[in-house]
Amino acid sequence: MIDSRLEIYDSLCTGCSACTEACLIKDENGVKPICLSINNNGLRVPRIDPDSCVRCMACYKSCPVTDRITGSDGSFEIYRERIGDCFYGYSLNSEHRFEAASAGIATEIASYLLDTKQVEGVVSSFQNEDNEVITEIFTAGDEVRKTRGSIYRQVSLLNGLNDKLEAGNYRKLLVIGLPCHIAGLKKLQAVNENFRCMEIITIALFCKQTKTEEFSRFARIVLKAKPNKRIHYRGKGWPGRIRVDGGRSLPFNNIRLSLMWPSFAFTPSYCFACTDPLGQVADISVGDPWLKKYSGERSGGSLFVANTSKGLGIIKEMADDDRIFVQPETAENALVSQNISYIRFKTRNLKARAVSLCGLAGKFEAHSNYLRTIRWVKTNKKMVECLYRTRIVIYIPELLLKVYGRATRLVFRRIADAGEKSGKTP
Repeated sequence: MIDSRLEIYDSLCTGCSACTEACLIKDENGVKPICLSINNNGLRVPRIDPDSCVRCMACYKSCPVTDRITGSDGSFEIYRERIGDCFYGYSLNSEHRFEAASAGIATEIASYLLDTKQVEGVVSSFQNEDNEVITEIFTAGDEVRKTRGSIYRQVSLLNGLNDKLEAGNYRKLLVIGLPCHIAGLKKLQAVNENFRCMEIITIALFCKQTKTEEFSRFARIVLKAKPNKRIHYRGKGWPGRIRVDGGRSLPFNNIRLSLMWPSFAFTPSYCFACTDPLGQVADISVGDPWLKKYSGERSGGSLFVANTSKGLGIIKEMADDDRIFVQPETAENALVSQNISYIRFKTRNLKARAVSLCGLAGKFEAHSNYLRTIRWVKTNKKMVECLYRTRIVIYIPELLLKVYGRATRLVFRRIADAGEKSGKTP
């Protein structure tokens, strides 16, 4: 986050890079006064050179977190009412369905829009053979298969995008990213003329939280993989697998790894400033169908939401063209599938989360009762991280880990309910 004094708050910055792309100032060597840098936590955040900055304020105006953190605290009820047309379905390309996360819906949409020339390129990210996160503009339907897996680490989706667009002279794009990436893109369009004049379709992936690199490091230990070995997350049907090339493979919901999710272990602080886990900011949002009635779909399925008329039109076109299987779903099931307590937690009391979980004590006021409750999340997070860092978790029986995970979810549900009762923070 960048405020009006051009002060940068690392704990709230997702590294989306909307700010670096909004800045149009360059020196004689083509260097901008703002660029991404690795901070002490290993995350990419912007840094501003005060000697070359002209204070045009484009970076501040493009930051998607600024308005959110300084504005009102929002409401779960309003968020629920804004959910668009919901569907369950999957790609009718059996390879995409089985190999991709969320049954290949995002992959199939990307391929379809390129095949029908509704877009000239697809902006998306993937992990290459050297375990680097790469963002490319794909121009052919068969190329987007590179992006079929999930990336559970920070992605600076927009970094360098302006130069890529100018080099390719693109006018119509599909952009696939997390809700925070799409929010950054929307702000960027409002500030930068190059982006504003383009036709851009957006897909957001449901996102409850991402992870730091420590998550992957522990996964390599469990998989008995070499340091920095690329990990394939998801794919191989439902609920998917975590695997390394030529090595071990484990179910995605293996308790030694999945315990990190309800406990928020190795979750970067900026995820606690998120208010849009279902990606309502995008034309279409896509996620996993964590509902009992779909648990038997071993080839994979997906829940997806048409948030705009443009998104709804694309879904109907693809269904009519036999590219995807589609059946209506309810908004309530979409919420339940992503843990309705979690949605309540993310759409209420943002200032309290920023104070307690993002290290912004003294910056905002928040209800003291809710602050005491939310500190449990922080304490539990640190405790579970300690179990992983010391590798003690490897020796704890799986049954105990499952019991602890269930207890964590129950306590978290109470926290979400407490946030609901506390109302809006000042």
